[in-house]
Amino acid sequence: MIIYRPHQAVPETELVDLGDPADLGGKVLEGDPRISARVDHQVGTVTAGVFQATTGVVEITFPFTEHATILDGRVTITDADGRVHDYRPGDSYVIEQDAVVRWEVRGRRVLKSFLNVRR
Repeated sequence: MIIYRPHQAVPETELVDLGDPADLGGKVLEGDPRISARVDHQVGTVTAGVFQATTGVVEITFPFTEHATILDGRVTITDADGRVHDYRPGDSYVIEQDAVVRWEVRGRRVLKSFLNVRR
C-alpha cells in the first residue's frame, strides 16, 4: 500500500519528466511550467500516482477523468464557465474527461495524488 500525506514531499528523484504540457493536451499561457509524475498503479485505462507542476499557467483539455488531492503547494483551477477554484493541501477535486480548464501554479510547485480513468 502507498500512502500520500499532505505537506509531505515526494522526492524529486522519484518523479519522471513528462515533457511539454502540450503532450497532455495543454497550452502554456504564461511562464515555463515543467510537469513530472510518478506512476504507482496502472491497469488498462486506470492510472494512479503523484503529479507535479511548477510555476506557470496552462489551459488544458483533460485527456482523462481525474480525481486528485493536493499534497503540497497550491493551484487555482478556472473551469469553462469561469468559476475559480483555489486548492491547497488536503483539498480534492474531480475533473471530467474533455473538460477545458485553466491550471495556474503561482508558487514553486504543486504536488497532487491522482487517479485517472480514460474512456
